[in-house]
Amino acid sequence: MSSRDRVSDYAEAFYAAAWERWLAALQSAASQLAEHPELCARLEGSRSDFGQSQALVDNILPADADRPVRNLLYTLVQRGDLALLEGLNEALRARVRQKEAGPTEVEIVSAVPLTDEERQTLVARLEEQHGALAIRYRVDPQILGGLIVRVGDELIDNSVASRLAAMRQALGIRTAG
Repeated sequence: MSSRDRVSDYAEAFYAAAWERWLAALQSAASQLAEHPELCARLEGSRSDFGQSQALVDNILPADADRPVRNLLYTLVQRGDLALLEGLNEALRARVRQKEAGPTEVEIVSAVPLTDEERQTLVARLEEQHGALAIRYRVDPQILGGLIVRVGDELIDNSVASRLAAMRQALGIRTAG
């Protein structure tokens, strides 16, 4: 095993352990708040006294909770977003599950080959929304222009051919064939 592979293995193990630890602490806090709604009300009501809010948050977290978890909860309290904690927990867990499932299959169809800059911009947007991707590019001059992007089982058809077909249908124009 190369040193690069070992570094990657260590990094992956550390990442997984940190996420699990953070998610467990957040889940613990969410459970405490669900069991004690009066505590949630006190936290929501104590936004003016940040020191009091911090002490309340510290009391619902495990004693060994890491600083990023504490800071996240402090921020949620300060902004009045503590009610988002359960949804945030689920979104973080979904992100972990998505990463474990591997990269999402993506097919990008264009009428002409995309430039490197166009590819980079498109990939950055898609990765922001969907995480790790396995991308396949295909050129199909019949779409005339625009793009057709399939992400998993989601289809985004922004091709000129598709827009023309929709326009013909809206106008009631029949095509030969």
